[in-house]
Amino acid sequence: MEKSKLWINQALPGVELLSASYTKFEFSKHWHDELAIGIIEDGAEGVFYKGNNLLVPKQHIIAINPSEIHTGFAGAPKGWQYRMFYFDLPTLYKQFKNTDFPIDPIIDKPVIDDPRLFDELLQLHQSLELSSFDLTKESLLATTLEKLFTTYGSAKPIDNTKKLDIKSAYLARDFIHDNWDRNPSLLELESISGCTKFQLIRSFKTLFGITPHQFLLLLKAKKSKQCLTKGMSCVDTSLACGFYDQSHFNRNFKRAFGVSPSNYICL
Repeated sequence: MEKSKLWINQALPGVELLSASYTKFEFSKHWHDELAIGIIEDGAEGVFYKGNNLLVPKQHIIAINPSEIHTGFAGAPKGWQYRMFYFDLPTLYKQFKNTDFPIDPIIDKPVIDDPRLFDELLQLHQSLELSSFDLTKESLLATTLEKLFTTYGSAKPIDNTKKLDIKSAYLARDFIHDNWDRNPSLLELESISGCTKFQLIRSFKTLFGITPHQFLLLLKAKKSKQCLTKGMSCVDTSLACGFYDQSHFNRNFKRAFGVSPSNYICL
């Protein structure tokens, strides 16, 4: 079945998003002013790009640089299901402003086989489709773009000897802990920690084993469990713990504890 959805998440207005499934549809020759990054969830996509026909199979990434003429068509009998990001160039430059690795928005490989980056891009895309905290969206955007450009683009590789900033990680952790019931942003964490978002996320994960946004979600899940134990309803618990809606609460509670909030109440 042919279906498609195109939207912009207001948290990141410089990123257009597409989720689609095509069987017989073919794109005519066209170009994007943006950097187009896609992930093939099922089937395979055929792409004519830079004079060559490319096949992009399931679990692979497609990268189309700005202003490059290309097409898109089914690369398998059942077509292809995929998700696309269209990053406008001002947004990319802003992401890497005041960092030690300024970028040229060009990706060296059109077809990328990188399971970890694929999963991170999928999580980012889903976070921009479903209800998610700003810290989740901002952190996933920072980590995926950093990996994309340092591994497959123009940014220089990270010097691991300089990546750990213990003080900043603890400052960020304490701030999240003291503000768990609201939605702290990555910009706030940058401000209180005194380092860039890229350095902060790396330091935090190295020191505590999880990223800042994962720490926030775990805190909220633990606090919500305490509320449910006290007899609060799922709706009241969701509101008290700062989740956007009931589905957002249910999804993150189950990820943390393996059961839905309603099933936990019945235990």
